[in-house]
Amino acid sequence: MTIFVLDQVPRNMQMHVAKKLMSYSNICAEQVGFIEKAIVHKELEDKCLRLQMMGGEFCGNATRALAALMVHNQYPNITKAEDGHTVQLEVSGIDSIINCQVYKTEDDNTYLSQVNMPLPKEISDFSFEVDGIVFSSIKVEFEGITHFIVDSKKVKDKDLFFKQIKNEMDKTHYDAFGIMYYDYNEEFLEPLVYVKGTDSLFWERSCASGTSALGVALTYMKKKNIDQKVRQPGGLLQVTTKWSENSVESICLNGTVEIVAEGIVNV
Repeated sequence: MTIFVLDQVPRNMQMHVAKKLMSYSNICAEQVGFIEKAIVHKELEDKCLRLQMMGGEFCGNATRALAALMVHNQYPNITKAEDGHTVQLEVSGIDSIINCQVYKTEDDNTYLSQVNMPLPKEISDFSFEVDGIVFSSIKVEFEGITHFIVDSKKVKDKDLFFKQIKNEMDKTHYDAFGIMYYDYNEEFLEPLVYVKGTDSLFWERSCASGTSALGVALTYMKKKNIDQKVRQPGGLLQVTTKWSENSVESICLNGTVEIVAEGIVNV
């Protein structure tokens, strides 16, 4: 669940506002995004919105959701195609413009939203020791967030596992990281995400960047294109990748977005 704040909130107040909104237990929010004007690509200021996440991180699901919301609210200056809409967004955590494709469904509040995800900066095998046991994972580094793909069946103490990963990450500069616990047999993903700026840790119902990282890891392991439906606690996300000349050439993520409520909150 993502909350979008439409009012302009100064950056130095965003973290405080986000924590207040997330403290409301009846909202059940996992993250908060603040809607701003484009600031990196000034030439698109009148045509493109900026999504500034609460911790300055990149969030693929929030990006897909905002694109769907813009179509739902008939935001001007988005491109309408025969069967859908193209939405350009500037998003925290990355410098490039993100392109989304949004399609209406039979439900007025539900959309199919597809995003071309940014490519990873680095993919590597990563091993570390937890309580005397050596674990192997695949580390996928994006701008704004790093993910570790881990075989869920091999981890018994996930709290201890998280602490060890955090100890490793605290030796570096980072905005956020995720541990993607994946059951390779059941094809089921449990995403755990930590955002440094807000010191927040969540078992997410769905994680777009984590699903992309999983797609990258599977592509890296198999050395070929993949088209994989990934089950998560919040439902399905579909990740499609292209493998060319020993690297990942593209990542596309697709799934439904439901707009559930809109209103005013006093903080």
